[in-house]
Amino acid sequence: MMQDTGKNIIIAGVGGQGILLFSNLLSKFYLKLGYELKISDVIGLGQRGGGVESHFRYSTKPVLSPFIKAGDVDYLISFEQTEALRHLHSLKEEGVIFSSTYELTSTSVNTRLQNDLAESKMEIINRTENKKFIIDPEKHKSSEFDISKMMNIFMLGYYTEFRGYSHDEMIQIVKESVPAKFIEGNLKAYEKGAAVAREELVTA
Repeated sequence: MMQDTGKNIIIAGVGGQGILLFSNLLSKFYLKLGYELKISDVIGLGQRGGGVESHFRYSTKPVLSPFIKAGDVDYLISFEQTEALRHLHSLKEEGVIFSSTYELTSTSVNTRLQNDLAESKMEIINRTENKKFIIDPEKHKSSEFDISKMMNIFMLGYYTEFRGYSHDEMIQIVKESVPAKFIEGNLKAYEKGAAVAREELVTA
């Protein structure tokens, strides 16, 4: 019997950040573990830097709907801080935030927040009482991979470490799922994400 009976996850970001690939890799992993899954991808002008989100539910029981009600999210994984802010209300009290500090100053994203904010979005996110892990891509730049293009795989390594999952299993899924010419860079990004999580979880 699996100890973890299931979780509700929102994966959010903007077009071009690989949200759907992240969701796809995670789904292959949970299917291998024997879970039931329901996923709903919402793409808002994703090609133009608009919001992209994936409602991701896995459970030991049949999942009837892919949509997650506000207040039912266990993990919010966001690659862009405006999109993280948009989903804060969806978290459970004990829900956990993983967010990049990256911010896309795009009209198509920012107009979704009705007025200009008096303080930075990251200040608002940091003020929440939820447990949070904030990742600054600039801080983790590497000559071995392009973090701006591989933040999704970096975050996958981070999340896998946080959940205590098997890195060997997840790495195998990455190898099988990305084009051969990108495997090496993706694995470097994955390993870096896992390493950063290991350091930060010690001090969390």
